[in-house]
Amino acid sequence: MRKILITGHRGLLGSACVRYFSDKAEVLTTEIDLLDEQRVRGFFMLHRPEQVIHCAAKVGGVKANRDFPVDFMRINLRLQSNVIDAAADFDVEKLVFIGTSCLFPRDAIVPVCEESLMTGRMDPSVEAYSLAKLAGWRLCKAYHEQHGKQFFTVCPSNIYGPNDNYSKSAHVIPALIHRMSKAMPVGTLKVWGDGTAVREFIHADDAASAIAAVLERQISASVLNVGTGIGTTIAELVATLRIVSCFEGEIDWDTSQPTGIPRKTFDVSKLKSLGWEPQIGLAEGLSQTWADYHENLKLRR
Repeated sequence: MRKILITGHRGLLGSACVRYFSDKAEVLTTEIDLLDEQRVRGFFMLHRPEQVIHCAAKVGGVKANRDFPVDFMRINLRLQSNVIDAAADFDVEKLVFIGTSCLFPRDAIVPVCEESLMTGRMDPSVEAYSLAKLAGWRLCKAYHEQHGKQFFTVCPSNIYGPNDNYSKSAHVIPALIHRMSKAMPVGTLKVWGDGTAVREFIHADDAASAIAAVLERQISASVLNVGTGIGTTIAELVATLRIVSCFEGEIDWDTSQPTGIPRKTFDVSKLKSLGWEPQIGLAEGLSQTWADYHENLKLRR
């Protein structure tokens, strides 16, 4: 069986990749500090992974990005350069670097296609994080150009699912789940904006299967969008969560706060040309994630 190293295996996407590949490959994970270059190189020398999925990253919501731009930039630059360089030096056959939808310009034409990369300015609110991830993409591309390495970047839309980070600084779905649970049963849930913003969501297990498609097939693009191609308004998302959670309280749309980019969805035609299709609908996925949140609450008590 092939050896696949999955970094960030305790995180949302990393744990989904472990679930997906556990019966298809010899999955390698590690608890070493990936910020320590020598430890990373030592791990690669000892275990010799054939493929790498680099999920490890410092991530967070808009507020966290605004408050700690130095952390988001420096940590991600070091994490990804240590892993990508070691993968190159120790002859990894294929590497998938997990990028972000924030790589693309704020004003990119929607649905956002891969060709819009580097054609405009990124969203200033997450610029430090986005530039660090952009450097990761360019490093992978550089290794392909100079040394012929099969190193690719995938840019997922908003990933959600079991094992998410449910803190107040989390992304939209886990943050809403956390706050809706706290407002049960008949409290008031305050949501920023007016609910009209459109976003695209993909379940972590679907994202993992998409990454498998990239590893298993020959692709020529340096970057590939990973998503469903389906847009959902924040109002629709909240309404679905109400049904899933049986939340009976009020929704207070705080229009004094920013709604965000009006619409952000992906063109996923290149991914689907590999024969891949998402399998988990939003309602089913939200139900799983809601249950996972409360299971984690029980474990923490």
